[in-house]
Amino acid sequence: MDELNVEEKLKIVSGFLLESPPGEINDVYNGMLTFSSSSAYGILMGDDEEFDRGIKQALRQYNTEQYVTATLPGQETKVIVSKFGQIEEDLYLDPKSQQTFKFDHLLHTVTDVQPYTVDETTEHLRSTIETAISDYITDHYPDGVSTVYYTDGTYTVAIVDDKFNPQNLWNGKWRSTWVISPDSDELKGTIKVNVHYYEDGNVQLNSSKEIEITASASSEDPAERAAAYVKSINKAEEDYQSALNESYLDLSENTFKGLRRALPLTRHKIDWDKVLNYKIGQELATKATIE
Repeated sequence: MDELNVEEKLKIVSGFLLESPPGEINDVYNGMLTFSSSSAYGILMGDDEEFDRGIKQALRQYNTEQYVTATLPGQETKVIVSKFGQIEEDLYLDPKSQQTFKFDHLLHTVTDVQPYTVDETTEHLRSTIETAISDYITDHYPDGVSTVYYTDGTYTVAIVDDKFNPQNLWNGKWRSTWVISPDSDELKGTIKVNVHYYEDGNVQLNSSKEIEITASASSEDPAERAAAYVKSINKAEEDYQSALNESYLDLSENTFKGLRRALPLTRHKIDWDKVLNYKIGQELATKATIE
């Protein structure tokens, strides 16, 4: 271990960071820092510039893949930090406010907010889709955030909703991405669900599904086309949620039951009241013997 070079250390540490459950990467990062100052794990954490750049790159990858959100000064709504809005290394676009901003992936802070000139020929449909998606998010996601981007002839809808409950030892995240081709009205979607439950154990759910659908957007009116896109997204996500619920209901009622006997070897159900009485009787008998 002492002979690991910087690249090998970075590969190990980056692996830990990139596999962090939703909402827990700071705990993982701080945990490794704690180990580095008090145990043999310290050999994994370097202090040179190359190692520091590698850590920042891993954090950048994690945050953009996990759709972390940021709030720009003077804005009420949040924007998703993703590769679809990435202009430079740490420079991102908020299409709604038409501003760029720098995002610190370690501190999650926003700086250097600047105005950005958008392409007016594509902005009308983009903003119309964003308005329709925002209404959908309000109706279906308690803490949801969405951002709509235009890149290379397509519109990309990014959706994220987090539910972090560390005091009860669980965290969860929903992410969905929809790439809309306006020429064919085709939508290519990816839905990802991650849940981590860690009370007296460590259980994780990692589910994903790729979907291809065609919206019924016959009208050239941007509002009607946006409504058709959102209607298709709504149905696809509801179908996925229903399928997920059904699979876990089947898991509870059938799969788990198959892992153990329905009855003990006697083929009779246990009378727990009698067991309790037996236990009390044994304790009284033991007490009488001692006295």
